[in-house]
Amino acid sequence: MFRRIVLGAFVCVAAVIVLLVGRAVLSATGLSFDPHGYGMFAGILFTAVLAPVALALWLLYRSLRRRGK
Repeated sequence: MFRRIVLGAFVCVAAVIVLLVGRAVLSATGLSFDPHGYGMFAGILFTAVLAPVALALWLLYRSLRRRGK
């Protein structure tokens, strides 16, 4: 049960990272109306914060999976 919750949290964090990277790319290429570039900076900053969280969740899921077998 806990293993599925951890996996779900990882999937949610990974989806948010993908959306933030997409937002940063659209802002950097000029395809998004962002005159000051705040979308690009926010996307990079939040991705840098969420990447270790996603890694920790993935490692926790892997350790729970090994322990369950």
